[in-house]
Amino acid sequence: MSVFGEYKIDGNQLVAKETGIAIPLTPGFARDALSIASFIWLVNGVRASRVLKRRGPRARISFFPKKPRSFYAIWPVCHLADVKITDDHAAADLHFYFEDREFLTAPRRAPTAKPAFNVGCFDIRKSVVARVFEETFGYALAIDPRNWRGPAVEKSEGNGRHDGHVIDCPIAAPKRDHVYQRLVENTFDGRDHIDIRTPIVGGKIPFVYLKRRKPALRFSNENYRVDLVDADALLSPDEQRKISAFAAAMHLDFGGIDVLRDRGDGRIYIVDANKTDMGPPSALKSQDKLKAMRGLADAFSAMVDGAVAKAGG
Repeated sequence: MSVFGEYKIDGNQLVAKETGIAIPLTPGFARDALSIASFIWLVNGVRASRVLKRRGPRARISFFPKKPRSFYAIWPVCHLADVKITDDHAAADLHFYFEDREFLTAPRRAPTAKPAFNVGCFDIRKSVVARVFEETFGYALAIDPRNWRGPAVEKSEGNGRHDGHVIDCPIAAPKRDHVYQRLVENTFDGRDHIDIRTPIVGGKIPFVYLKRRKPALRFSNENYRVDLVDADALLSPDEQRKISAFAAAMHLDFGGIDVLRDRGDGRIYIVDANKTDMGPPSALKSQDKLKAMRGLADAFSAMVDGAVAKAGG
């Protein structure tokens, strides 16, 4: 059975055809789907009001090799930023590399010589994220499980698996296609685990999502609460500069970065980067969802205007 063309139902799971990522069909998933649908309806309402006012687009953008569905963050952002999505690459002012894959052996070529976003972001495997993080921040997340002593995290190399778990090191035989990382004690109070989901748009951090999880679900994507927070409240200016430098090194013009702060040493660690971000989180309050997308749209508008001006000048 096909769902949205890119997903299928297999038993009690929703499976992405391209990546094989499986999402359990639970009551929580149903609530999330309803929340996403309601948000899309809201964005369409805002979009319709702008059409009635006969506001022309600030630019036209084409996606390659695929066009995002409405549940990806870039879709509402384009509509709220007055950036028209077109299938005609030749008529577009800009291109956007969009493909829900974490690894290619080389970047895809943009359809034309016009500016293209995310075009160099073709390898976001966790080992690459850890390497670029260490090069940018000067300290390591990755560990060698054969020499490390104490607890560590073992997880799949690919994105979206949410299969991380704690192991005791050293171990004799690391698993193939897995990564091993230091255990970041990302709690404020020793109880709830905190993920600082950090949107990045043209090197800017418009805000962060503060995502809270219970200990049993610390490696999952199930948040019992999400708050929209000013970036300056959680990240120092130096940390924000380094996150932007990390994004630049990853060629991530638009996406989301998962940041954890260790309770012990106080430092932040980047554990994941996503170039096909879904959003906003379903646990975020409805009024904050639109506020977040407007913030992303403002940052995206600035990035688009800058790219179009540079290309024309």
